[in-house]
Amino acid sequence: MRYQTLSNSPIERTVITYSHVGWQNSFTTEELDKIVAYCDSVGTERAKVIGTDENDISEIEKKRRTDIKFHPRNEDTAWIFDRLNRIIGEINNQFYNYDLNGFVAFQYASYNSEEKGTFHWHMDMHLDRKTVPPGMIEPRKLSLSLLLNEPSDFKGGEFQINLGDESHAETIQFERGTMVAFPSYIIHRVAPVIEGVRKSLVVWVTGPKFI
Repeated sequence: MRYQTLSNSPIERTVITYSHVGWQNSFTTEELDKIVAYCDSVGTERAKVIGTDENDISEIEKKRRTDIKFHPRNEDTAWIFDRLNRIIGEINNQFYNYDLNGFVAFQYASYNSEEKGTFHWHMDMHLDRKTVPPGMIEPRKLSLSLLLNEPSDFKGGEFQINLGDESHAETIQFERGTMVAFPSYIIHRVAPVIEGVRKSLVVWVTGPKFI
């Protein structure tokens, strides 16, 4: 793709790949309430881990303990997709300039302190045949996470990225309505939630392989 706007720092734009960028106030408080109410009304299912036997519950829950639901575009979610499309386009244009085609669903995720809900260190990009989800035709290139509830609603549940040394993991500070974008090859995790419930919306945007 080509950048759609000019930059007054072209060297920064063409040389630096940001480990993550934040986008505040992506949805209003009322809109966030509406998203949570809709997703909760539809319900969730137990999360799986690609590359792990889906019947091996104990092995899955060593890596991931969360309830999720994928939501496609429909008459109830179209307004969410339209907003996400605009924000993703602006983030990509300003910071990444990846060749992206889009996404078919967003994921709603709920991490509950009763089980110390978590998703251990992982990356969203799949690197070999074993981990490629069925039906995937393009790699994930840009990942985005939106915090749906207040940080005061839970303890723990920190969103962290690892740029090469787990002992120096960086904790990303979220406010409700903050969307964080990062390249899908960045290793990251949601730390165990020890009080309350953490709710988020996640998108993986796909496109042609990096060349």
